[in-house]
Amino acid sequence: MSKALLILFFLIAFYCPAVSSQRTDLASLTGNYSDSVADINGDGKLDYLTINVGVHVELPGEYSLTGYLYDRNNKEIDWSVDHGNLTYSNHTMRLSFDGKTIQKSGSKGPFRLGDLYLTFGSSNMGLIIVDRRDNAYKTASYKASDFVDPSSTDKMIQGSGKGEILLTFSIRTAVPVYQGRYMLDIVGLNMPPISTPVQVKGSNTGYNLSMEGIFIPKKPNNFTITASRVKNLNVGLMKLQGKLQRTWVSSQFKADKSAKAKAETDLISPNGSYHVKIFGDAADNMTSVDLMMIAVKKLIVNGPFNLTINTTGFPAGSYSIAAKALNGSFSFDNLAVNGLSMEDPK
Repeated sequence: MSKALLILFFLIAFYCPAVSSQRTDLASLTGNYSDSVADINGDGKLDYLTINVGVHVELPGEYSLTGYLYDRNNKEIDWSVDHGNLTYSNHTMRLSFDGKTIQKSGSKGPFRLGDLYLTFGSSNMGLIIVDRRDNAYKTASYKASDFVDPSSTDKMIQGSGKGEILLTFSIRTAVPVYQGRYMLDIVGLNMPPISTPVQVKGSNTGYNLSMEGIFIPKKPNNFTITASRVKNLNVGLMKLQGKLQRTWVSSQFKADKSAKAKAETDLISPNGSYHVKIFGDAADNMTSVDLMMIAVKKLIVNGPFNLTINTTGFPAGSYSIAAKALNGSFSFDNLAVNGLSMEDPK
């Protein structure tokens, strides 16, 4: 993928500062709102709370909608983003909030949609805030217990050795299609997805990480998302770093003739935790789409090591690791990761 697309993917960033004027001549929020909930897998628990937002577009182009969900005590619960290329007309954009995050908050509804921003543009031309609402909408009276309960699935790798290992983290899952759209939230993602405490040293060219027995150089740092049986792919990110929150939304990646869409970057930093939203339009008549996420990192090992692999937010049973020894010799004392495979040096 070209450097331009890498920049397009991750540098469409905005902080939603207060502004004195908006470009409502380009587009505007109509004030039409509604909410609905979805039990996508039929287990009796709600997977998403979706708020529909009316938008009127005067100038056709690329638009993003970002909003935050608050409880009755004005505590922030979750964020969401929608994105698309919109024509001149009235449209409905949808903000889907992750059920696991709502359940974890323990909050009662009605919930409030606030800090709602409609923006126009892309990284090529800059983002323009065209309309905003501080207090946009109040939902029905849902309870946190109505939503799906998150589960912890961290895995452990222990071993010893000396040399270099190339780790490929793969997450594969089928995501149900709901009203022609698919969506997946991954909350608390570390990149690389390792819970073991690390020391981070940054520079203009990337980040080195180190922990007892292991050094992780800044390259490779590839992260790829591929969606199959789709019309398009969008990726939204929120990075949590202390009290700082930053949000990104990708430009829309169109599917090729085989109905596959792909997004790729090497710019994710290890400082902080990410909330990733993957969403888009499914191909016609599809009941599910296939998502594959791959992260690649190299480990330089010198002695005993202990890695806790963070699979928070990933669907159960979809996580695997391929560990390829580039050189040296290794022994693993405890392999507790589903689907882990080990290749000897060639």
